[in-house]
Amino acid sequence: MLRDYFSSMIRWLFGVGLLGLAYDMATTGYEDERFARILAGAGLFVLGILFLWKTIFHLATRPLTRLVDSIFFPGGKLGKPLLNLKLPAYYINEGRYSEALAEYRKVLKHYPNEVEAYEKAIWLLHDVFRDKSAAENLIRRARKRKLTLDERVVRSVRADYPS
Repeated sequence: MLRDYFSSMIRWLFGVGLLGLAYDMATTGYEDERFARILAGAGLFVLGILFLWKTIFHLATRPLTRLVDSIFFPGGKLGKPLLNLKLPAYYINEGRYSEALAEYRKVLKHYPNEVEAYEKAIWLLHDVFRDKSAAENLIRRARKRKLTLDERVVRSVRADYPS
């Protein structure tokens, strides 16, 4: 991210500097009636615009993109993805457990109070991946949120951890 800011700053410095140099060369060339300086000023102008093109293009197209967004997303863009528990269930049915766990983690990131996602992720971590500590961490996370998990899921993990 810092690299993007740094590259934008460098592009702006070079672009504005070249535009200023182009203006100076073109005006002094016009006053002195030197065609070569006017031509060099035009070349520097084009080069300066090329350095600034990304920003100019973004500013020029922003009203159009906002118009399109207002037509297709009248209520604004979605803040978080829609809750989808069918995709990870499909992955489980297909035996694609790591993808299912990744989907359940995405659900928990955006919907941290979704009990079913906790239970299925705990089951996957404990029974499929044999990662008992990660399953226990998810149980603790659910308990901190005061969620009621299915006791069978909790007991299966806690059976390995004597209290």
